[in-house]
Amino acid sequence: TDSKARRPADDGPVDCDGSAWLRQNHPVQQSVPLPLLPAASAPDSATIRCHHVEFDSFVPDSAVQIGANYDSDEASSWKLARQALLKSLDKLLCRLVNGSKTYFSDDDDASLEPDLTGLMTEAEMKPADWGRVILLDDNFYYASMRHAVFQLARHYSCGFGTVYLKASLAQLKLVNSIRDKPVPPAVIDRMWERLEAPNPERNPWEKFVCLFGQSDLGFLDSAGHYSDSSVNGRLHSLIRDCLANPFEPPADPELAAKQAAEAREVCSMSLLHQADLRLRAIVSDWLATQSESEKAKLGKLAATNKRAVMSALTSGKLKVPAPLNSFSPDKKDALDKFLMENFSLPTAN
Repeated sequence: TDSKARRPADDGPVDCDGSAWLRQNHPVQQSVPLPLLPAASAPDSATIRCHHVEFDSFVPDSAVQIGANYDSDEASSWKLARQALLKSLDKLLCRLVNGSKTYFSDDDDASLEPDLTGLMTEAEMKPADWGRVILLDDNFYYASMRHAVFQLARHYSCGFGTVYLKASLAQLKLVNSIRDKPVPPAVIDRMWERLEAPNPERNPWEKFVCLFGQSDLGFLDSAGHYSDSSVNGRLHSLIRDCLANPFEPPADPELAAKQAAEAREVCSMSLLHQADLRLRAIVSDWLATQSESEKAKLGKLAATNKRAVMSALTSGKLKVPAPLNSFSPDKKDALDKFLMENFSLPTAN
């Protein structure tokens, strides 16, 4: 992207005015992820600070040219440059929220990562009563690219949203033709064919998305901005929704797995204990109706059948109905019914 047209002259943070930062810099339909950091109190539109990160500015031109051929070996430098930028963003977010652990490991050479701390002043790096929006300006034409940003936002309990700029291939090529460094048409064609538009129904993490089509945006003005004033209101609405609904980080995988295993074991032991007690009671009640001469023999046969049922329950060969997985006293009749369907009492001679 031409750096001369990508933002206002002031390179510092700007108030969140859509016309000041929503613009068609890229020659393909564009998905713009927004990690949003909650304010100390609920912010209004006047207290939202936006910080612009243009990916192309941090990726070598040679890598940008082959970026559309994402699955090729030649795209490795492009992928590495993007990954380094995400790691730098990770460290910036960690500092902003006073986090103790970054999302990515620190094993790699940090010298390869661009420095994003210049996006904000020292005062802006501290907790404040304004919401902060980090605008990641790039095509993000694969859903996996956007999901990588979402994972960062979720790790730091930030909001996450996407602005999706949709235009025709002809319009995109026209915009590309007036750039200082136009992208080869073949690259545009490849990216157009491979674009994975935001899909909230398939990807719940993309539930906050704002779609702009050609009819919404009108024409670019002389500064390269969209002139439609309705853009601002829709962007502010998206940002407010995202700030009000930050994503929660997932539980520690190892801890969650351990807790789940312990819960299953407790439920399992409770069910097995109750099943053993109920089978004992069933056998005892049945034996009480048998003749004294048959009780000893029938008792041994019944005990053998009971052990077979308990063994099947313990090994999992005998599947328990879902409602009985968590046993409670009110489920005794249902447990008795299930046991009698799988346990046979011996027949007296």
